[in-house]
Amino acid sequence: MSKNELNTILKSSRVQETDKDILLEQFELLTNSGIWELNLDTNKMYWSDGLFRMLGYAPSEFEVDAETALSTVSPPDLEYAETVCESFLGGNCGYDLKKRLVRKDGKTIWVAAKGRSILDPKTGEKKIIWVIQNIHQQTQTKEKLKTAKKKNRSLMHNLDGIFWEADAETLEFTYISPQLERITGYTTEEWMASKDFWQRHLHPMDRDHAIQTCHIETQNLNDHTFDYRFLTKDGRTIWLNDRVKVIAKGGKPHRIQGMMVDITREKDIELALQKEINLNQSLIQQLPSVFFIFDTDGKFQLWNRQLERVTGYSSEEIEKMSPEEFFTVKDHGIFGSHVHQVIGEGQTDIELTIVTKSGKRIPFLFSVSQLKYQDKLCIFGTGQDISELVESRKSTVQHIERFRKVTQATSDAIWDFDVTKNSLYWGEGFLTLFGYDPTVIEPDLEYLLNLIHPEDRGRVFKLIQSYLNPASSKNHWLEEYRFLKNDGTYTDVLDKAIFIRNEEGQVTRVVGAMQDISKRKENEKSLKSLNEKLEKNVEELAISNLELQQFAFVASHDLQEPLRMISSFMGLLERKYAHVLDAKALEYISFATNGASQMRKIILDLLELSKVGKMAENKSRLAIDDLVQEISHYLKKPIQEKNAIIKLNNLPVIYSYKTPLFQIFQNLIGNALKFSKADLTPVITIDSRELPDFWEFSVEDNGIGIDPEYFKKVFVVFQRLHLQQEYEGTGIGLAIVKKSVEVLEGEIQLESQPGIGSKFTFTVKK
Repeated sequence: MSKNELNTILKSSRVQETDKDILLEQFELLTNSGIWELNLDTNKMYWSDGLFRMLGYAPSEFEVDAETALSTVSPPDLEYAETVCESFLGGNCGYDLKKRLVRKDGKTIWVAAKGRSILDPKTGEKKIIWVIQNIHQQTQTKEKLKTAKKKNRSLMHNLDGIFWEADAETLEFTYISPQLERITGYTTEEWMASKDFWQRHLHPMDRDHAIQTCHIETQNLNDHTFDYRFLTKDGRTIWLNDRVKVIAKGGKPHRIQGMMVDITREKDIELALQKEINLNQSLIQQLPSVFFIFDTDGKFQLWNRQLERVTGYSSEEIEKMSPEEFFTVKDHGIFGSHVHQVIGEGQTDIELTIVTKSGKRIPFLFSVSQLKYQDKLCIFGTGQDISELVESRKSTVQHIERFRKVTQATSDAIWDFDVTKNSLYWGEGFLTLFGYDPTVIEPDLEYLLNLIHPEDRGRVFKLIQSYLNPASSKNHWLEEYRFLKNDGTYTDVLDKAIFIRNEEGQVTRVVGAMQDISKRKENEKSLKSLNEKLEKNVEELAISNLELQQFAFVASHDLQEPLRMISSFMGLLERKYAHVLDAKALEYISFATNGASQMRKIILDLLELSKVGKMAENKSRLAIDDLVQEISHYLKKPIQEKNAIIKLNNLPVIYSYKTPLFQIFQNLIGNALKFSKADLTPVITIDSRELPDFWEFSVEDNGIGIDPEYFKKVFVVFQRLHLQQEYEGTGIGLAIVKKSVEVLEGEIQLESQPGIGSKFTFTVKK
């Protein structure tokens, strides 16, 4: 291989690589870049959102000035960057350099910076615009490729190729150089020992093609070059580039000479480059935004599938279209002016409405720049669907209009205080409630404070200052004070507001509403007077209840004494004169004795009912199953007589009063025993369930049941559903139960079916 031939190969490789690098560089400039602007008149700096994101910051995360901007330049590059910048500002050179910037996370990235001086057509201010491109990935890739190419060039320049000579007809080798062993692992002796050694060690997939190519070109007396894979002694597969010279004799091929060069590394690099090209093309096609390149004649050079999907046009149709055909007629002029701006200035952003093939209109934001593509000045860019942004803008306008309508419709006096500008907005409520016309006066915070009653002003001002403190965490304001109306009178107001803070905690805005609560204040005074009267009545009622309790206690004892005398004398009369009295007289004595006994039970139950709610005990931890066992001991006789079964399921330990719980369970279990069926074993089931604020208990039996029409009647004092001869009792037990449940701040319910049984469910507050 000659030096000129080698240079030709390298030059061809560099051309292909350059095309790939241009496409990759422009694609990265489009999707990962930012703007650094310096206003030379005001000396203010500005960073675009893209530059903030490139450095790992949230957009506008900090105020950009010279100090913060220079702090992002990597220290090793700072002096050089400052020198280039000073020279550029002095007009001595352009601004086009690569440097390293430090991200927020401390990592360093390579960027390409290009600067241009401009005169703002709107303000007339002189500015410098730097376009900052993140080329970190490309830089790393180039370094790797540069290293690979350097090694490849070194290899090519120092290559000891395998020189060989063979018969032109049989392809039998007559000579092969010693470099063979270094490249393939085989010795010259091993190679020359077999006539078809070369053919047998060609890769099976390349064997036929290599032999046929060499034979045909040789017979045609053509010098030729071809690549193929070869199997080495150690089992590897290498790529060989074989350059063959045909030597003729008598017009016919006589012998052939050549040199085999190991090009495995070049093949690997070529494959890697091809993979990168394919990857870049795939990335362009997979972009969520539309991507396009068209020349200055308006002919599309390149686009991605997203443009086809969005517009509905096929690839063949787009190829024949001009860019402005995608937009409405009224946008054609805007589009043309921006194309001229890009050609003149290099870059622009524009909002246009795409009209799809089906006629649908979609708003898009395009970022457009110029580039040289295939030796032509072209326009390339991307477009993002901004339908949601446009809708958001509409929604914002609607919200503003809605807020204006609300301020007109509400009876509150709505206000909005901009802290940074010290400006105060008053809604129309200040006119309807207080007589101040917001269209005439221009209120501020001081004006508002002067309208607060002097006795309230100091307190309110002090509170406002505490809310405005950046260290404060208070955001919700709710205060009452007296406010001066336009007619010179004061009225009571309720002022509600929200203090809005920035990331540093400083209040930037306060939005609130004032209500006239003078009528509510008058009602409060009336309620206070009424409550005082009620408290007095409650006190008198408590005294009356105490007197009634004392009366009930005395009356119960005084009433029981005559009843005991009646029972005692009736018993004496029966024992002494039973032999002389007839059956009718004895029946009368029995009626009198039973009546006195029933009356005594009623008195005792009434006394018990009067005591409900008059607890002197404290709350304690109560195991309900132990409490029921204690009650079962008191009811031992009826339980044994009826062979009753009492089931306890999941009864808890609670914190409550024992006496009312004892009365509840004793009466419910006693009733279940009393009203059981004569032919059926009584089964009483006691269950519980925990609720968020209550304990729920149930006592269920299989007794005679209760008709639904009597559900409310059973809890009333002296209300009996059966005759005394059928079931004994006073009709007070369930009244005691209901009153005890109410003492425990609960409720009681009844479920029952005649002939099936009853279920009492009650709650106890935790």
